[in-house]
Amino acid sequence: MAAALPRLDSSHKLGSSLGINSRPVAASVPAVSSELAAVREQKGERLGVWRYSTQLNEQLTAGQRALDYVDQLSGQLIDLKLKLSQELGQRRVDSADLSAKVADFSALWTARSQRTGGSVDGRLKFHLSQDAKEVFRVRGLELESLSSGQAEMLTFYTGARGTGPASVAVGGEISSENLLRQFNRALAPSGIRTEADQGGALTFSVAEDALAPLQNKLAIRGGGIRFPAGQANRLKIESEAVAISPTSWGVDDHASVRQSLQKVVMALEQLEQTRAAISSAMGEAKLAIEQLSTMNESQWAQSFVGDFNGRFNQSSDYRFFSDIAPALMGMSRYRVLSLLALR
Repeated sequence: MAAALPRLDSSHKLGSSLGINSRPVAASVPAVSSELAAVREQKGERLGVWRYSTQLNEQLTAGQRALDYVDQLSGQLIDLKLKLSQELGQRRVDSADLSAKVADFSALWTARSQRTGGSVDGRLKFHLSQDAKEVFRVRGLELESLSSGQAEMLTFYTGARGTGPASVAVGGEISSENLLRQFNRALAPSGIRTEADQGGALTFSVAEDALAPLQNKLAIRGGGIRFPAGQANRLKIESEAVAISPTSWGVDDHASVRQSLQKVVMALEQLEQTRAAISSAMGEAKLAIEQLSTMNESQWAQSFVGDFNGRFNQSSDYRFFSDIAPALMGMSRYRVLSLLALR
């Protein structure tokens, strides 16, 4: 006769008799979900740290590349400065030798975008994001006149491949912020960015290699108020002057050598400022990487804000202000408007 099976009453746990952890299913689901959420959160934090660390390392690489280039420029200028000074003490200027040295420097300066990956622009401004731009203004497009007066629709033709006409509504007491936002939305497909400079003047920027084609193609059609209606008219682009212009350095006689020497000294001072800016940016990036290695993304952001506020709210001694002054450089009312217009 077969052995009788053990009787299971309502209080008996089948899982226990089989050697299985018998926690109720309903109770185990929230625990598992919490564990999965914690894993996902941890992975998200690691992903955030990895993403920002990668970006910071890329910025360090860009900074080092720019620093090497600036040092090469400075080295050549120091040699040229010495040669110019020596020639001033000679009865006769060796213009051939000086011209060769100026040509060598000019070639290195012309290769700026390629040698720095676009991180140093013509004004010797360093860009961590490696997006050096050529800044220009357009005659007839002033922020004040475009914000006030009668309403008008302006249509731009940039000639950029794959783009069509871009329209911007101006006048009618439109705010500067909305006007800048319109310009940026309309011209973004052509790679053109618009902002207001320190004095509130309307400026445009485009990739350095895109400026030359744009100069021959940028046109506008208005509504007969600020610009004529009908056929589009070519716009005159006025580029901002570059920081260094070796083509203007004359070496034919003592007078021109003396003037060129002054320009070389000024260029060296500008390069020194650029070098300091690059070194400062690299230092900040290294510090951020160190902080990210010991804390998650949220903790890092909170730490940065707390540290900044702590410095800013200390006494009015100049020593404390000098710590935050570099971060506030360029933060005029118009700069803030330009940043808001990018939203």
